[in-house]
Amino acid sequence: MRYGLNASDWLIIGSSLISAALMVSSALTARRRSREAKIKVVPEVKVPVSEVKVKPALPPSMSVEKKISIEDLLGRRLSGLVKGYPDVRGGEFTVEFPSKIAPVGFSGVWECCRLGCGGWGCTYKCSSEEGRVVVFKVPRGYEDLVESAVVPTVSEKLMKRIVDTAETISRLMHPHILRLLGYSNRAPLLVYEYADYGSLEWQLRRGWKPSSRDVLLIAIQLGDALRYIHSRGVVHCDIKPSNIFIVDGVVKLGDFSGLVKLVSQTSSHSKFAYTPGFRAPEQVFSDLRRKAIERGLENRIDVYQLGNLILYLLTEETIDGEDAVDEGKVRGILGRVEDERLRELLRSMLALNPWDRPSMDEVLKELLRIYGESYAS
Repeated sequence: MRYGLNASDWLIIGSSLISAALMVSSALTARRRSREAKIKVVPEVKVPVSEVKVKPALPPSMSVEKKISIEDLLGRRLSGLVKGYPDVRGGEFTVEFPSKIAPVGFSGVWECCRLGCGGWGCTYKCSSEEGRVVVFKVPRGYEDLVESAVVPTVSEKLMKRIVDTAETISRLMHPHILRLLGYSNRAPLLVYEYADYGSLEWQLRRGWKPSSRDVLLIAIQLGDALRYIHSRGVVHCDIKPSNIFIVDGVVKLGDFSGLVKLVSQTSSHSKFAYTPGFRAPEQVFSDLRRKAIERGLENRIDVYQLGNLILYLLTEETIDGEDAVDEGKVRGILGRVEDERLRELLRSMLALNPWDRPSMDEVLKELLRIYGESYAS
């Protein structure tokens, strides 16, 4: 018996190992070639440097879209307004209001002149001995209350309506709503802040032509005032140039005599105030009015009327609610609005059916977008 391996044994083992290694190497090579055969080689394509288009980087000011917020525009003044309001010549008078009829804080001697009379009442510019300037307003037929300080006989129904309306208006605090400074509980007498640039109607009659930027500014400021009153269950119902006032160059919504409160529904709320030319379709057609009330969409009256006001400032024309059924006429008038974005917004605001119009919130968002795209810097 021998132990260990001799040279012959080692030779046999070495040969076996080499043969095994060669077999493994051959198998690996075959497998690699098989994989390579399945891969499609795409030849390199060289693009000339002159044909490579590189987009230039945006300047820092343009890299992020500029957004306009309502706070940026509230309180902003209009440009190029006509001065000299009022143009009253003669008719000045002195009146002394006793405390028994004057609103609290407004008794005493006042130098006054009549500014004019509208559908509901007459207004007077009055200055106190201390230099305070305000506007006194009374219903038509009660002019002697201001002009002679004569205490009239007033029906209980009228006084209740005036006091109720005054209480509602006095709670409305917005920079673009004409401020009610006081009211009497004993006589139909209201006191408002004085609009030193008159009404929008006065400005237009005196030749003021608002720029496109001013039109958008007016629309946004009034739109936010209307959004605000809608959130408090109130609808204005009579938006027109003579009810828009300008105080220190800032536009303000006034004359809430057509105000409708929506806190509680009653049949009387179906009797909306209106002005021909600016009225909404539901102020003309009873079936639309009934459906608007049933759906709780009375505030869409203000959307329509604001749309009409914008249209009037741009084209000097309006689409009265009675004409809203005439699609050809509507299309023709809206076609005169040059800005396509604004034209489409007005088309939706002036829709025949109240439920097809946007809310005042939606209107504001679109107006802000248009303003931002046109005038953001």
